[in-house]
Amino acid sequence: MTTTHDPGLHAVARVRGVREQDSLIALQRALTAQREHEERLAQLRDQLTAAAALEADILGGSGTPGALLTLRMTLGHLAESTRLAREELASAEVLTDAARDRWERDKSDLSAVEQLLERRTTERRHEARRAEDRQTDETAAQGWLRRTTGDHR
Repeated sequence: MTTTHDPGLHAVARVRGVREQDSLIALQRALTAQREHEERLAQLRDQLTAAAALEADILGGSGTPGALLTLRMTLGHLAESTRLAREELASAEVLTDAARDRWERDKSDLSAVEQLLERRTTERRHEARRAEDRQTDETAAQGWLRRTTGDHR
């Protein structure tokens, strides 16, 4: 990428590129945090399921009242932990959505500048080609004029 033409626009592109990279990193971190919260919630649900199965066994006559009380307290704790984990997951999802929106905006901004730079480069190429064609036409016209007027010696 040459900055001979449009140095200011190239500077804007670099800044927007850095912003886009930063917001992409933030999105990746938010997604990682969200996955961690999802995994924690899944673990808590598994623990709740296992504890509920154990409660059924205890109620079926294979446990003591103390074991049942301990299990009920454990179930209460797991239920509260699960509720908190759901709230944390919901917050993480909101943060992930915000990070995704920011990255998409930054990506769009960068794309707009890159497209403008490409359009300007294309216009310069076309203008250079037209100038070259004019020069070629002028040279050909001078040669034709020399040949037709007798100055070709």
